[in-house]
Amino acid sequence: FVSPFKDCLDTFGKLPSLRFSRPTDGTVNSYIKFNWPKRDEQYSRPSSKSAATQYGEDDDIQNEHVRQLSRSSSTLVATNYPYTQASPESTSEQLYSEQRGRYSRSPSLPSSSTSNLSPSSSSPYARSWDQQKILRQIAGYTVPKVPSHFGFVSQMDDMDRRFFDFYTKNWCPGRSILKQTNLWLTDFACMEGSEGVLSAIQSLAGVYVYDYQPLEKVGRRINLRYRQAEARLSQLLERTDLSVDEASELITILCIMSMHDIVLTERRCKWPEVPRWLKGTELCEHFLESIDEGSRFWSKDNIQLSSLRNSQSVIVGRALILSQLMTPLASPNTFDPVKEANRFGWLLYGNNRDMYEIHGGCGFSKKLLHCMSQITFCSARLNQCPESPVVPITIRYILSELLDMRQWSNTPYSNPFEVAQVQSQAIEWVRAAPEKYMVSNTTEMTEVTAEAWRITAVIYLQCRALRLPRDHPDVVANLSYLAKCISIMPTSGYQFTAQAPLFPVFLLGMLATVGEHAGVAQKWFDSVTSAPVRSSVPPLYETLQRIWTWIDDEPSIVVDLESLDDDIANRYPWWEHLIQRVQEKEQEILCLT
Repeated sequence: FVSPFKDCLDTFGKLPSLRFSRPTDGTVNSYIKFNWPKRDEQYSRPSSKSAATQYGEDDDIQNEHVRQLSRSSSTLVATNYPYTQASPESTSEQLYSEQRGRYSRSPSLPSSSTSNLSPSSSSPYARSWDQQKILRQIAGYTVPKVPSHFGFVSQMDDMDRRFFDFYTKNWCPGRSILKQTNLWLTDFACMEGSEGVLSAIQSLAGVYVYDYQPLEKVGRRINLRYRQAEARLSQLLERTDLSVDEASELITILCIMSMHDIVLTERRCKWPEVPRWLKGTELCEHFLESIDEGSRFWSKDNIQLSSLRNSQSVIVGRALILSQLMTPLASPNTFDPVKEANRFGWLLYGNNRDMYEIHGGCGFSKKLLHCMSQITFCSARLNQCPESPVVPITIRYILSELLDMRQWSNTPYSNPFEVAQVQSQAIEWVRAAPEKYMVSNTTEMTEVTAEAWRITAVIYLQCRALRLPRDHPDVVANLSYLAKCISIMPTSGYQFTAQAPLFPVFLLGMLATVGEHAGVAQKWFDSVTSAPVRSSVPPLYETLQRIWTWIDDEPSIVVDLESLDDDIANRYPWWEHLIQRVQEKEQEILCLT
């Protein structure tokens, strides 16, 4: 195998790149979380700084210790670091306190609210809207701080230490609101004992620091750490006898370097080249399967994965499965139904409780993620064998499963798995929410995000597998539910992270036939892209804006509702023509993560 990132060596800083001005108060509370005031500003109270403290032009790089890759770096630090949690009543004046190593948020509740209501004061099966609202407000909790010894397994000089601190204290909190499954911190950062993983982390964090402090020395260090990460990656790819730990290290490096390619949008490959992030993720899939122990078990319920393996499965599955949604189906001549039917089987390991738990790596459950891959599979199979009676039955079975699906999370005051399975779905309280209501806590944000993804999967199945047009009443109804979910979610602040439903918002805007639905998507994108922070959102928004200029007048995706055939195979596959049209217009494979 060959590393897909070799052509990026020593190129950072040599191509036109994005620049972001720090806000006047130095605060960014979006995909990254920091308070980084400028030097000449005066404050009436102490203010914390980002972990990436400012570099002066005349600063010297001291204690430069560049470790040689010939040293063994496959040792993984698997220590389970304890989390600490402040009480809900505690407050914080800053986004991040460097002295305590804490990134915290501060729900503000009247003391009377917390003293008069407890989780047991009302039945979990029947709550009024007001009771649910108060419980959800109480569910605010402090994001866990990083242990004081975190990151001290490895020797780092001052700049490397700042990069690593920025990653753990400013970048990772912007990845997910689910602390226990924020894999970038709980699983990947713990592997800093690996030379390749640590270098990849530092290079990724350095990109964000460079956005605000474009100093030559910072750029040189980013290139150095990127080169070291790629060298370790190539070393592992050349091996044919990898141990399980070495394969896990390789997958983690690939995940981080693929993320590097995703956020460094100015360096992405253009069509018809396959993006580096997609090549990297496909390699991850290969090595996940090479160390897959699922075949040893008669029942998948008995398979117990480590936190790292589970997280790797989610992040790899998400990237690959979402990439299929807006790419052409495999040719009927080359499509292998037996192989594809078993693909992503490692997402189904564990019992139902594990399958339906919302994971911070994607914002929804592994079961829902696997269902989305099955929708694409059924669409390809229908294209290959339109006369098969099995495919339509399978599609309708998946639809019924999605319509009845109830996901759950372990956030404070959320319902346990057993209760969630018999309660009404989250969309019910979302639809009952007052006008202009906004999500205000972690439990609520988690529920609404996962529900938005479930509705998105239903719409995707209706359009691609059932071949219903975008103005079909069933599709429009689900788009209305999706718009309601998106409209009550914040686009900045403590509850907003990379866990936000990017593709659902894109889908809403692309398929909207009602002006209000398109307006919800546009408002979300406008707000998110206004934050001075690097992300994969702006290119996708630009794509959506170009789609809006032609989609309503595109004859190849128009379907007459009155002539819709009862037989799915005889319906017009307009989604495939939509994808073809998008590919003709755009310069790269869409990144939906």
